[in-house]
Amino acid sequence: MERKFETQNTRVERLGGAETIIRGILEEFRGLNQVPHGSRNEKAESDYLMERLRRMGLSPVRDTAGNVMADVPAAPGQEDRPLLILQGHMDMVCTVRPPFDPLRDTPRLVVEDGVLRTDGNSTLGADNNLGNATVLWLLEQGLAHGPLRLLFTVCEEVGLQGARQVDPAWLSGAYGLLNTDGFHLGRAIAGSAGGRRETYARPLETEPEAEGAAAWRLRIRGGTGGHSGDDIHKGRLNAVRALAAFLSNALEDGFRAADFAGGSAHNAIPMEAAAVLTAAPDQAAELERRVAALAAALREKYGGTDPALAVELAPCPVPERVWSRECAAETCALAAGLFNGVYAMHPDFPQVVGASANVGRVFAEDGKIKVMAFIRCARREEEEILFAQHDDTAAKRGFAMEEVSCYHGWPGSPNSRLIRVLCGCYRRESGAEMEVTAVHVGLEPSVLGEKNPELVMVSTGPEILDAHSVDERAPLEGLPRYAATLAGVLEEI
Repeated sequence: MERKFETQNTRVERLGGAETIIRGILEEFRGLNQVPHGSRNEKAESDYLMERLRRMGLSPVRDTAGNVMADVPAAPGQEDRPLLILQGHMDMVCTVRPPFDPLRDTPRLVVEDGVLRTDGNSTLGADNNLGNATVLWLLEQGLAHGPLRLLFTVCEEVGLQGARQVDPAWLSGAYGLLNTDGFHLGRAIAGSAGGRRETYARPLETEPEAEGAAAWRLRIRGGTGGHSGDDIHKGRLNAVRALAAFLSNALEDGFRAADFAGGSAHNAIPMEAAAVLTAAPDQAAELERRVAALAAALREKYGGTDPALAVELAPCPVPERVWSRECAAETCALAAGLFNGVYAMHPDFPQVVGASANVGRVFAEDGKIKVMAFIRCARREEEEILFAQHDDTAAKRGFAMEEVSCYHGWPGSPNSRLIRVLCGCYRRESGAEMEVTAVHVGLEPSVLGEKNPELVMVSTGPEILDAHSVDERAPLEGLPRYAATLAGVLEEI
């Protein structure tokens, strides 16, 4: 049973009460989300942060990558306490529904029934701006904290690239680092998985379409999608893989492909995929039969995890050119043949996934067909196996590695003083014990810790559901506890 506390004895009350905290954090969050800030497009948010920190009386600096750092002086009488770094990332995964343009548009925020979400056309960006907003709000509440350093990084969602470029001097002299990129309230993260972001490519070979052919557009849509680490064990549909398997069989029976595209990012489970197929007009009935069978099979397998799933087939204009039979067949074979899903559980935390892979996107661009995937592993042994499986499968299908980035895992320590303080603060605010665990996602402490091995690190965050999907949302009820817990750490460490 949860232990209860008198409201006036908690930091929530001393911070003004739950409604005040939620209102203040949402105001900061709206400010951060008023400009586009997808990965590699964070310049506007970086500018906003520089100005916001100046308005707080700080002197922020920015590196050539766009990372922002600012030192926060200790409260009077707290100058001799150890330096703590508060760290989060600016960029968001832009999973969208047309006509939303992530280079131009910003998430349209909706607060309804105590939940923060979007209008359903884009991801929310709570990953990681809800944590950043909480930090910004807390620093103006007169806390009795020691010296702090704020660090906001770019390009976290594309291989922790911003963290890689952080100057080690920005991390020197610090006792600890508190990362705000956790997804689950009440969880202290003491370690994270390593990852490899892969893009395989081969020349796109085409040939003229035969005269008298008919064409159809086949689309799988309405998948739940999600985060390729946080949600990979939930058995959700991967639309790219499902369509690739269907196309492979159709190609063997004489259908041609003129297009195949789906997914949005290496690290997001594809919720949609589409292809253009051509054949003689008298093949229409056969294609309709196959598509009906596909729809029935997908509904049976994924009806519980992807309730909005739909399969659509409609006539479309006949393209002038189609993909060569070999190019289409090998592309589908690669998308369907790369490992996808859970490979192994974590050796030290049996409830946590230890190794997995996600086939994230397939698309044609600049005369090439590209297949993107993401591998996550806690141990080097699984890395070696999955890296080799993907590379061998790609080579056999005529694909070469066009782009790759890799980072190792963060082994962490579950017994540090920083974690004990965090758990104690959460216990006093909620009456519940914090879960100390590792996670199957990549977190920036894995890179930042290599730059300063003396850093004691932990990651925690507010509750975020279905991150990296258009259904991303954040229940607001837990925000006061999260803010009060962070405030406790700042005052007690």
